[in-house]
Amino acid sequence: MLIASIPAYQVRAGQAWCNGSRSVLASAGTNATSGGPMSSSWRAGGRLGVLRSRLSRPEADAMTTPSLILAGCLGLLLGLLGLLLGPPAMPAEGGQAITLHPMLWFGLGLGLPFLVGAGTLLRSWQREKTLRAEKLALEARLRMVAELSHAFEVSAVILRDADGTVRHWSTGCERLFGFTAAEAIGQRAHELLGTRFPDGGRRAVQESLAAAGEWQGELRHRRCGGTPVVVAAHWIQRHGGAAGAVVEVHADATALKAAEAALRAGEARLRLAQEVAGIGTWEWDPETDRFLWSPEHSTLFGTAPGGAAPVTLEGFLALVHPDDRAAVRAGAWRALESGEYEAEFRILRAGRDGGEETRWLLGRGRRMPGPAGRVGPILGVHMDFTARKEAEERQSLLMREVDHRAKNALAVVQAVLRLTKADTAQEFGRAIEGRVAALARAQTLLTESRWMGADLNAMLHGELDPFLGNAGSTRVSFDGPPLTVAPMAAQPLSMTLHELATNAAKYGSLSAPGGALELRWNIDQANDRLRLRWTETGGPRIAAPPTGRGFGSRVIRTTIHDQLGGEVVFEWQPDGLVCLMDLPLGRVVARTDSGRRA
Repeated sequence: MLIASIPAYQVRAGQAWCNGSRSVLASAGTNATSGGPMSSSWRAGGRLGVLRSRLSRPEADAMTTPSLILAGCLGLLLGLLGLLLGPPAMPAEGGQAITLHPMLWFGLGLGLPFLVGAGTLLRSWQREKTLRAEKLALEARLRMVAELSHAFEVSAVILRDADGTVRHWSTGCERLFGFTAAEAIGQRAHELLGTRFPDGGRRAVQESLAAAGEWQGELRHRRCGGTPVVVAAHWIQRHGGAAGAVVEVHADATALKAAEAALRAGEARLRLAQEVAGIGTWEWDPETDRFLWSPEHSTLFGTAPGGAAPVTLEGFLALVHPDDRAAVRAGAWRALESGEYEAEFRILRAGRDGGEETRWLLGRGRRMPGPAGRVGPILGVHMDFTARKEAEERQSLLMREVDHRAKNALAVVQAVLRLTKADTAQEFGRAIEGRVAALARAQTLLTESRWMGADLNAMLHGELDPFLGNAGSTRVSFDGPPLTVAPMAAQPLSMTLHELATNAAKYGSLSAPGGALELRWNIDQANDRLRLRWTETGGPRIAAPPTGRGFGSRVIRTTIHDQLGGEVVFEWQPDGLVCLMDLPLGRVVARTDSGRRA
């Protein structure tokens, strides 16, 4: 609920009116019931005239002079009587009498006026002191009257009876609500304004007002034209001078409510941005070594929002990877001098599979100004940029891999050119073109997988489809589990398959209309081996194994043995070639992110 700050003089205005200060206003020339202005004579300095009349007190001066004259006459008469009657005698112990000199009576007579005058002057001084104190109190009272007059004139102040009947309607109310004083006075205030009370309704407000003597809160009124207005209200009720009377001071809070709504919307957008971007905010006060962070920051570190958070810098550093703690600590203390905090570090948190995972965080912060003589806190953010960090590392690895693969491909091309033999230039060109195309197809598969590996099924289709035409699906069959070839093995294996397919198309089963090809593979987990079996049937009959080694067989043997670390066996059956390849699983099959073989 909104509680606006209402000026103190407005509250004092209401308290004074409820406590019976209308008499004060009236004595100073103010009409308390109608809210009229104070008289011009009072504004022109009537206060001083009142004070002077109180201090002059002519009746005191009129009494002082006759008293002194009377005291003087009595003193002279007493002295003369003493001279005429002679010295009187006063009885004493032992029968002797004490005689008083006549001049003593004369002296007493002359001193009496002085004693009377001194007492009169003392009383006058005390009276003046009292009047001066009354002057100061009266001036303070008059200043309050001036404040009341200003408050009643410019502020939205309603003076009403306990039943709600309006007795005073200030010009501030006219500006705020649009109703004139003539339209409002005599009406029920909350019926006129269509007041909407907070939770609990009007009864709850009245009970609070009766119990505490005042109430503060937010009300919704309706202006003269029907437009709504939100106000911060302060009601005061006293049971002294004006029994049951209530003063209501109102302040327009519509703009403030709109600002609060905009602030809440901004905070909601900020929270959403932090959640979507994975950004957490934090604050560290070096004076108290107090470390605070937001719920989004808890999510970054794998702790429950609202749960236990580190309360010191060292408590926060305990969550940082041990190898990065010193750098983060140095960055935090360096920020106290430079004013800027920057850090890249790793954290260890619980993973989804129950294990521990490493995440990369990027930190940015700035030292805020502090009070005089104190160091201000550092405010900052941390965001998870693990994906970007891994992408950068993968890019660097790929750049090195591409460089290595390009050099290898060029070396293979050079070997192909050097070892390829043909009777004509056309045959030489076709052989070179096919072998380089096999390397290119393997390169394409690796690029599509971002160099994570090449699918074996896709690789087989890429090498065999050009030789099969539309009847490929009936002449060739594959049988084996899904398998991803490692990047380092993709091009050598692709070259091997290309040589086998070329040989089958020229001399083996794919050269005859009824020939067929079957390729099977399986994984021997116990021995960590991958075994492939290439079987051709239905081709030209083989009377005897070939006596020499052609370029294709030399490429296959060299590739399998030197580049893949495996073994290859050629079995020349009468019905066709059978090629057995035994390859190390670790060098040929790619690993997934979980560490398993793909």
